[in-house]
Amino acid sequence: GIHLGKNNFIARSCLDYLKNGVFENGFYWLFDDKYQRYVAYCDLESEPGAAWTLVMSWNRASRSLRQFRSSTFAQDAPINHKTPNWDSYRQTLSRMKGLRSTSTHWRATCSFNHLDNIDYRDYVRGSFSNNDIMGFLGHGQCLLVDYVNIRGHAAGPGTTARFWQVHNTYMLHIDSSATGCGFVPTAGSSPSEDNFGFNQAFNTNFRCNGGDFSTTQWWFGGYLAE
Repeated sequence: GIHLGKNNFIARSCLDYLKNGVFENGFYWLFDDKYQRYVAYCDLESEPGAAWTLVMSWNRASRSLRQFRSSTFAQDAPINHKTPNWDSYRQTLSRMKGLRSTSTHWRATCSFNHLDNIDYRDYVRGSFSNNDIMGFLGHGQCLLVDYVNIRGHAAGPGTTARFWQVHNTYMLHIDSSATGCGFVPTAGSSPSEDNFGFNQAFNTNFRCNGGDFSTTQWWFGGYLAE
């Protein structure tokens, strides 16, 4: 079922629930900029002190849909936006913008629905202040990340990873077969391997693409201390 907040308060993002002492993962009511109520999935558990709102999720079998392949974060390409799910879900642009305005960070995870916790393998996190992925467009540009891990290759704060995002061509993703940035996950990569989006060329050793039921998630979030 869908959790109701304390006294039905107006939550704009999952962080509002965390600030009100709610710590359980699940589906919650949020309110958008027009004060329309909608259902979102909140991760309030995996990273203590952080709350993450799911904005996109798809399984490998759905990778060819434009919502997960060629639509940038700046393009409006919702699918199943009223019913968050792991296999084929993308929120509307207006609601993503609203969540972006209440969030400090973004992250991508692999097969969150199949794993009990976040172990930071096959994971990337960055801040909107360093890189606003809602507006970024580029072809193989080095973007600052807080942490990135692809197939066990990992790099921490201050490192750069090589990202692509082009309207009607590339959904935001890293190509881990490419060099040229601080993070070099090329060992063990497959040719033109795509990670966290686009997914034309995939590697089954990367947990987002292990099988047809493997999934990729994008989240917007923030921290209690901020």
